Amino acid sequence: MPSSTSNVAIAYRKLKQAILENHLGPGAQVLEQEAATQLEMSRTPVREAMLMLQKDGLVEMRPRQGMRVLPITAGDISEIYEILEVVEGLAIRKLAERTVSEKQLTSLEDSITLMELSIERGDLSVWASADKRFHEDIVKFSGNIHLVSVFQQLWERSQRARNMLLKTYGTPVNSNQEHRDLLKLINEGKAHEAVEFQKNLRTAAADKIRKMIFEIMEGMVLPQ
Repeated sequence: MPSSTSNVAIAYRKLKQAILENHLGPGAQVLEQEAATQLEMSRTPVREAMLMLQKDGLVEMRPRQGMRVLPITAGDISEIYEILEVVEGLAIRKLAERTVSEKQLTSLEDSITLMELSIERGDLSVWASADKRFHEDIVKFSGNIHLVSVFQQLWERSQRARNMLLKTYGTPVNSNQEHRDLLKLINEGKAHEAVEFQKNLRTAAADKIRKMIFEIMEGMVLPQ
């Protein structure tokens, strides 16, 4: 039988995944007992998992009402992408100033190839995973291990909005080629150009997400 600790981890992972993939959308209310029944476990590990999600900034706990999924705001996206731009920019500069190894180059190219294949197959979930791996690898290959954890936290905090963007508008038409262009600049050691290129892409992405939030969320009355 799973331990209480492992049940907390299971509940946390499953609830978090449901939120990040927007199966539990902004404003969704989930009672502890309801979640416990669905997860086939007691309420105690579910409550602990919900408290962890509250620390992540994804939900708020309410007395006798379980958790409420917090909305995605344009302000949050602006702040997250502002920091993400700095973190990625530093990683890109450091990687471009180094010699990208064949193994690293192959890993980055493989991610882009998978993104291209997923578009042909119409699998946005695989595309999103490959996109995440591409950017994670850039940060990891920069050689600054502290940037990795910061990047992962920022990426996760903005994942709900990106998933919503994909489902609403589909994959950006030029995205795969833009990834190849960025990788080319990095591999050629053009640090400044690569940083500016990615900065412009992040700015455009943040603008599009903010526009989507206003279009989808404007006038929406969330549960109180």
